Amino acid sequence: MTSLSTDTITLLQDLVRIESVNPSLSQKGSGEKRVAEYLERFCKDRNLPFELQHVAEGRSNLLTWVPGKDPDRRLLFVAHMDTVPTDNWASDPFSGEERDGRVYGRGSCDTKGSLSAMLIALSSLGDCQPNSTVVVAASIDEEYRKIGARAIALSGTSYEGAVVGEPTELELVVAHKGSVRWQIEVQGVPAHTSKPHLGVNAITGMAKVILALNDHGQELASRQQPLVSPPTLTVSLIEGGLELTTVPPSCRIWVDRRLVPGERPDQALQEVENILQSLRERENINVRSLLPALEDPAPDSAESSKIAAVAAQACAEVAGTGNYIGVPYGTDASQLSLAGIPCIVLGPGSIDRAHTNNEYVELDQLAKSVEVYRRIMLSY
Repeated sequence: MTSLSTDTITLLQDLVRIESVNPSLSQKGSGEKRVAEYLERFCKDRNLPFELQHVAEGRSNLLTWVPGKDPDRRLLFVAHMDTVPTDNWASDPFSGEERDGRVYGRGSCDTKGSLSAMLIALSSLGDCQPNSTVVVAASIDEEYRKIGARAIALSGTSYEGAVVGEPTELELVVAHKGSVRWQIEVQGVPAHTSKPHLGVNAITGMAKVILALNDHGQELASRQQPLVSPPTLTVSLIEGGLELTTVPPSCRIWVDRRLVPGERPDQALQEVENILQSLRERENINVRSLLPALEDPAPDSAESSKIAAVAAQACAEVAGTGNYIGVPYGTDASQLSLAGIPCIVLGPGSIDRAHTNNEYVELDQLAKSVEVYRRIMLSY
């Protein structure tokens, strides 16, 4: 086992103990402000330069760095400060408890473990000046719209590559899916349910829409992709109707369409629009998409990038990992790739533990991730 410093464990536990639930996901969520304030103190204590990048009211990215030999070259490490809500936890979700070689708590693997390892790796460089300026960014809002990563991408600062911290069990993710999410609405005509023929049932119309979308989803399953699984379409929420004795005048569904590398959000939206247009013409259903959609593009594969090659070597040497893989979930890489930054996704912990009510990160992986990140910082 790679040795793990007390500083790394303490930093992770301190971050887990700060509630930073994304306020867009829960009214009880405090957001990232207190985590950013803690990291300001961390940087001051270690004489690391830092800056806050204002993104939204009370919500800022924090960036810290070590200058490189070549001031024109920059390498980015990014992990998010926000977490999903903590509903249904039986114990304290912010305990940061260390037990059985693990640290438990919301955000421990998603992604305060990665963030802690990145910061410890950066602060441990000391007199070992990297070739490129290494920037570690603690981002906001990854769990909702990724506006923190988007702000970094649009900042005007260029990066040759990026390491995005997510729980990958130190396997090297070079490709992942994106998403486009929106609502579809069917309008009907209300009437008393004793004379339903005088109205138009929006729920009945929506049932036909859902069946057509289900057929489309089955067709998507045949579109094989290297590294990642095929694209998918899921109807994840539905609401409609007024009350028991009224023919429902409206019905809405929420659609989650997962994109694969090479697909664009507008293409996915147009495919669904073609289906809706056919239903308007054949079934006389008054249906429309409610736009704009939430778009999270699938980044291009980083298989041939320098950052992937450097990371693969570090993973192999430290953890015996580093095979190129793809995953179905999204990350901050979706927004960073819009600026043309080659991105890999790499971090301690398992995605199977993320968003669960028993979230934890293994200390062995945390220790290895510090060394992997440090080697990438010095080798790139």
